[in-house]
Amino acid sequence: MKRVITITLLLITTIQLFARDSGQVAIILRHKGGAHTEYYTPADMPEAYYDTNTEEIIIVADGFSSYYDVDIVSQSTMQLVLYTTISGYGDNIDVSSLPDDNYTIVITSEFNNVYQGQFTNY
Repeated sequence: MKRVITITLLLITTIQLFARDSGQVAIILRHKGGAHTEYYTPADMPEAYYDTNTEEIIIVADGFSSYYDVDIVSQSTMQLVLYTTISGYGDNIDVSSLPDDNYTIVITSEFNNVYQGQFTNY
């Protein structure tokens, strides 16, 4: 069991290092509610990255959900600044027009599972 945990941690660290080298910063998403009540990660949970070079949010999903609603909220004003719907396989969202600020991203699957994370646009 210790070996599995060690290998998993090494993989996560390696993935994060490669993501940083390419200008991509992982956005840590947390399951904030919805129809999912079990302890394991919901099957429709996407991954999200912020690309500092292109100023895009990259959402990666496997098609378990047919679509995701994405809200981006400014943390300084608590205003919704961007809303879109993306494919269940993910998409890139251009945030270059947003002012420098800290933002909360809220991703809702078709099954009403809500995932939330933070990123800084600079």
